[in-house]
Amino acid sequence: MIILNPTGVIFNLDNVMSKTIPRNPFVALCEYASQNNWCWKLFCTTCGHGAFRVSFSKLIHDQHPDNDSFWPHGKIISDVLKELNTYNDFWRRAIISNQLKLASIVADAKISDIRAVAKFPDWLGYIGLVIDHCPSRNARKLISDAFIPQFIEMIMENTELSDYLKQVQSDDGIISINDLSKLESGIVDLDKPSVPLIFDVL
Repeated sequence: MIILNPTGVIFNLDNVMSKTIPRNPFVALCEYASQNNWCWKLFCTTCGHGAFRVSFSKLIHDQHPDNDSFWPHGKIISDVLKELNTYNDFWRRAIISNQLKLASIVADAKISDIRAVAKFPDWLGYIGLVIDHCPSRNARKLISDAFIPQFIEMIMENTELSDYLKQVQSDDGIISINDLSKLESGIVDLDKPSVPLIFDVL
């Protein structure tokens, strides 16, 4: 929106708003994780997707990945793990309030924004990690209510999958990691998949 201020100077309000309103912190985390090839394997025995565990903890403590203070040591996995002793809310099963806070942050993100900054299928894997670390039904319901409609719109041409998600939505259900695998399968060419399926990796 172009407006004229009282001094007669024309400026673009959209540019001003984009600079003053920070983007969703989970979207930002997805971008940095994708750029630095963070491990998102659910059962990884090497790093245990520890960078995500630490970062999820930092998110619920109101830290934003777009701020330099989020990365005191760097953005590669080993750098992020240096803060494990301080940010360990998700190293074990998180308490319900922390699950709900992380879920609310993630649920406020737009799938289109996540897809725009993160590689496929990694971004689905990132969502899968959040679901795994937020096992309470109320937390998963927050994510499901926010994401299922967006997923349905995204794969509308796949009537079988979209009908399945509509049924989950109709049944007041929650999305699972297996559902994310179904979504991935609906997006890629299964005859010649370009990347491993989430179900095979998580």
